[in-house]
Amino acid sequence: MTIAFYGSRMWVVIRMSRTLFILSAAFCAAVPSVLDGEVVSFKDAAKIRSWDAWGDKAPPEAKASGAVATMRKEKKCVTWKRLNALDPGLKEIGRLAVRDSKEVKSSKWSVGCETMDRDYADWNAYKHLLAPLGVKHGRLFSGWAKTEQEKGKYDFSWLDPQVREMAAMGVKPWICLAYGNPVYSSDFRLGMKVRQVTDKPEAFDAWIKYCVACVERYKDVVDEWEIWNEPFGQGPEYAEMFYRTGKAIRAVQPSAKIYCTAVAFPKDYTHVLEKLKQENALDLGSYFIYHPYTPNPDATYEKFVPSLRRLVKSYSDAFDIMQGEVGCPSQLEFGHALNNIEWSEYAQAKWLLRRTIGDAARNIPSSVFTMIDLQYTFMLQSFGLVRSNTLKEFVYRRPSYFAMQNIFGLLDDEAKPEKIVVQPNFRVTKRFDPRDNRKRTLSSVRFTRHGKMLRFCWFSDSRPSSELGFDAVTLHLPGVAVDPVWVDMITGRVFEIPAENVKHEKDLTVLSNVPMWDSPVMIADRLAVPLLAGAVQN
Repeated sequence: MTIAFYGSRMWVVIRMSRTLFILSAAFCAAVPSVLDGEVVSFKDAAKIRSWDAWGDKAPPEAKASGAVATMRKEKKCVTWKRLNALDPGLKEIGRLAVRDSKEVKSSKWSVGCETMDRDYADWNAYKHLLAPLGVKHGRLFSGWAKTEQEKGKYDFSWLDPQVREMAAMGVKPWICLAYGNPVYSSDFRLGMKVRQVTDKPEAFDAWIKYCVACVERYKDVVDEWEIWNEPFGQGPEYAEMFYRTGKAIRAVQPSAKIYCTAVAFPKDYTHVLEKLKQENALDLGSYFIYHPYTPNPDATYEKFVPSLRRLVKSYSDAFDIMQGEVGCPSQLEFGHALNNIEWSEYAQAKWLLRRTIGDAARNIPSSVFTMIDLQYTFMLQSFGLVRSNTLKEFVYRRPSYFAMQNIFGLLDDEAKPEKIVVQPNFRVTKRFDPRDNRKRTLSSVRFTRHGKMLRFCWFSDSRPSSELGFDAVTLHLPGVAVDPVWVDMITGRVFEIPAENVKHEKDLTVLSNVPMWDSPVMIADRLAVPLLAGAVQN
């Protein structure tokens, strides 16, 4: 090895066999293994996991493990800081208390922990952020192709930590059984054809055996099984798969809840329902899942949701619907759902609040897609509540993470939906932007929790924007609100409504100059709002 100076730069010259390698000292400093002869040219740089990462020169940190180690890695989130500085024109008096998953007795909330069957995310990167979210259910993919890489040999070691550790956190795993398997001449990618399995006796039998093995392994903690994922336009094939797989699951776990995945409405759902009816097997069904990826999350409630619910209940009153996977990007995406729209982290948080509260108001179990950004083969998808980088590492919690934390901790199974009101052409008394002359629709949802009223209101006429400003409205609320407060459901900040803005007329409470925007805010009596200890301001 020779060290030489040329101009102002130092170079390291390494001769191995008959080949001469010349490397800059800067490259050697970033990659110490170069000097050891492990990496001998630029073509080998890919072997170094983080040679160009933003943290590759960071000084070593004190040893830590678990949640502490995860949180030490968190970068600053500019959008979260800006949302916390937003002024609605009211006096801040505290912050909404949140709860860990183990502190929540039960709820219908789920979060997506999908795609680790294809290595698009790293469980260890975000698992310590799951329980603080307050969610009670987590969706996993079983990964047939990853588990059975040789015919008849199952290796569940990759899935075991996800299932067992999730359950230990107080988050109940439910599993989507998917996709195909190349060792049986089928595909395992997103959107593959069910017929590649159902039309091949060996593959179909192997699929059933695999599903049975999966149920056998996890039946002590998992009793909810979704069969496949999004086989749109494949009604007859999927109906056969659902029936045969459902029967096999029930033979192993008689109490299992078996879910029909999202398929095309109404044709594919009808194929499944008719197959169950024909086989006298309507007891196999439970929830019929749908994935409502629409730019305006409120748009699905007018026609689609009630139509799907009517359809499944026309076959059995025991059937119901479940929103099993839906989310919103946090940036403009060129592929996957809701692409070619200028999303932001602000709009994502608003979108998810509108979807989750809308689902809760209609007694629909709801799963947020997804916990962390997913590193697909051709893109880093930005749907995560947690932002990741291309190395699948945790970067920071997005505003949407905190928004869902606020919802999951507050609207558990003890919160009962009471009434939904949608008011088109709602009068806005003052515009944040004087040039804005849009007709606004105000959606209002009322819940009771422990005998106290919680009301959520938002503008629902269009998809959530990235605007950070409030209009002002007057609200006429049934009942008497003695000491009402206003809560921003993204940040959880709680504000006092001035006494001069509160009037009572018979059985109504009239609130004037109420800040309103295209994201849900909560109006409730102060005593109905659990405040974070130590966060109250005088």
